[in-house]
Parts: sequence; structure tokens; C-alpha cells
Amino acid sequence: MRTLSEKDGPASAASDGLNDRLIAAAVERGIIDGLQADRLRDLALELQGNAQADVAAERPEARRGFNGVAIAYTVGALLVVFALAWFLIDRWKELDTAGILATSIGYAAAFAATAVALRRRGFRVASALVATLAVCMTPIWAFAILRLVGEWPPPVARDPLVAYEPYMATRWMILELATLGVAFAAIRRVRHAVLGLPIAAAFIAVLIHVGQALGDPRLAWYVGPYYVAVAACLVLAIAYLVDRNQPADEDYALWLYVGGEMLLLFAHFSLWRFLGAWRHALPLTAAAFLIAALYLRRRVLLVGAGAAAFGYLTYLAFDVFRRVVALPVALAGLGLVVIVATVWAQRRFPALVERVGRDGEQAKKRLPAHLIAAFGPVAIAVTAMLFAAREAGERTVDREFREEIYRRRAHNRPGTATPPGRALPASDRTGPRPR
Repeated sequence: MRTLSEKDGPASAASDGLNDRLIAAAVERGIIDGLQADRLRDLALELQGNAQADVAAERPEARRGFNGVAIAYTVGALLVVFALAWFLIDRWKELDTAGILATSIGYAAAFAATAVALRRRGFRVASALVATLAVCMTPIWAFAILRLVGEWPPPVARDPLVAYEPYMATRWMILELATLGVAFAAIRRVRHAVLGLPIAAAFIAVLIHVGQALGDPRLAWYVGPYYVAVAACLVLAIAYLVDRNQPADEDYALWLYVGGEMLLLFAHFSLWRFLGAWRHALPLTAAAFLIAALYLRRRVLLVGAGAAAFGYLTYLAFDVFRRVVALPVALAGLGLVVIVATVWAQRRFPALVERVGRDGEQAKKRLPAHLIAAFGPVAIAVTAMLFAAREAGERTVDREFREEIYRRRAHNRPGTATPPGRALPASDRTGPRPR
């Protein structure tokens, strides 16, 4: 028997309308009388009710969506994660490395077996959530294996390997790549969008740690935020490619969009003090997110556009116009603009999407310039990072010079003696070194 899907609602309604018109036409032409028409309608309702009952019997799990079942599943998964984290943190020292490995593998195996059993019984969403829990155990047992084979330094005080950021970044990358491998293996058996969450998180972490492993730790304080912006633009571009090629019934790209936006927001906050006049380019970011939201039919991108616009308006109110007497009026105006923009977006977003996407919902989602629009921000961010790298050396030397002066002055403040053989540098006696 054919089972109803989430898209059967409109088709069923159209079929009901066709039946009503058919019965009405038969009455008008004298084929049947009114009593027979009523009996036919009752028969149609009876058959429709039987079909729905058969579908409900064949589908043991409620349909996907924001409902009580989905909330219960989410709460249960969070409770499992909380209990597991509590147990591991509380018993970390008692378990030792071998105990951590055995515990994490045991939990992963139990989650995997439960996911397989739920899948066979038709509970697809519950199976995907439990499979995601099994994937999330990967960093723990991978860490334990690295510790046992001597590739993860022990927590010894002042261990130079622990303090050396590039080396530790390579160790973290092993955990994240292992998580990606397990997640991709799981997604071949359990095709569900929730498995996109650990994939997106591990992929973003790999990008960040690649920069830490290949970069100069001395320059990270200045070049690092630029690299985070590059990683954010790259994640959003890959999310666009996934969005175009993913199956219609799953949404793996959502988590990449969310992760890319959060990463870009963090990069903006970190770079804000270095941007200068380039801060006024933030409205362009908001406009780019808005256009992408319309063409890709993505409300999460609309949220990014609103966050960028609100951030720029906040910057104008609290920084550019902070000395203006009418600042309270400006703040009130900012609040009204946010309210009006929110109302407008809610009312006009579906109409704008329909106007932009003339090919209909079944057409492939596509940006106006396709790959140029997707990877253009990546090229811009890389260019900005390269220019920042040229300036980072001079800024780092100046920063280390000032830190050394402050350290010497704090050590030789009144009441303390200068250690023998450590005279103050000439720049500390004669003034700051000229740049």
C-alpha cells in the first residue's frame, strides 16, 4: 500500500476537491440523485479514514517537525549527553586512560546497537539521534588511544609540548578527522540531517586547527582573526555547495550555514578594533546575506543579515554618534527600525522569495553568479589576511618590546631591587624606542 509522505497533504486536498466536483457534476447531469451523492460522499470519507488509519499503523513514529515527539527526543538526547559528561568529568582521574577508552567505546557500541534496533522498528528520527550520540563519542576514545600510544602529552606541569600551539593543534586535528570519518560512515546508513551537526562542528574545528598548526604562534594574536574570517567564508561557500546537491528530504547544509555565521560573527568581533573605516562595510555584509537568503530560500541567512544590520546600527548609536545630545532619540529610532524591519521581513520574505525564484520550488537553488558569489568572499578574506600578515611582524615586534618594558618596570617598582646582572635596557632609561 502506498504510504503518505509529508508532501501528500496538498495532493490529498486536491483529490478531495476533484471528487466533490465530480459528484456535483453527476448530480447536475442527472446521472445520480441527491441521496446517491450523499452516499458517495460518505463512502469517500470512509475510505479516506481507512487509508489514514493504515498509514498510521505502518508508521510507528510521528512525522518530523517541531512537535511534542521531537521535543521529547531532544530533551532525552540532552539528558544522555549531560549524564555522560558528568560521569566522565567526575570519574576522569579514577578511570585513567584505559578506563576512559573502555567506557567511551562501550557507550559508542551501546548507542550504535540501539540506533540499529530503532531503525529496524521504523523509528527513524530516534535512530538518527542515538547514532549522533555514538558519533559524538569518537573524540573521547580517539583521545584515549592517542594518550595510550604516547601521541598526546600527559598533563605534566610546564610541559613544552602542551604549551606549543602548533603541535597540540595537530593532535586535535586527529580527533576531529576521526569524528568526520565516523560521521560519514554513519550517515551512509542513517540518512538524517541531525548527523550534519557533528560533521559541521568537526569540519569547522579542523579548519581552525589547520591555521594554528601552519601559522606562526607569535603572529596569531593579529593574523588569527583574519584567518577565522577566511574559515567562516569557506564554510559558508561549502554550505552553498551542499545545499545545491543534498537530497530534497534532508537538510545537511543547515548546520554549516549556522556554523559559518557564528564563525563570521566571532571574526567580526575579534577584528573590530583593527578595521577602522572598514567597519562601514558591514551593511554590505548584511545586504549579501539578504540577497543570498532570497535566492536560496534560507531564513537562517536572513537572521545573519539582521544581525549584521543591527550590529552596524548599534555601532553608529554607541560609537559614531555617542557624543550627540539626541542619543536617546537615536536609540529609540534604532529600536523602531529593528521592529519594523522584523515585521517587514516576516511579511515580505515569502513574496520576495517567490519573485526571485521564478522557476519554482523544484528548481535548483542558485546564487546569481553561482561559484563567484559563493567563493568571492573567500578570496576577499584571503587577500585581507595576506595584507595583515605583512603588517603583523612589525606590530608583534612593537608589542613584545612594550610588554618587556612593562615587565621590567613592574619588577623594578619602588621597594624592589634590580637583580644583579639585569640592567634596564637603554630604551627604558631614555624613553620609548622610535618606530
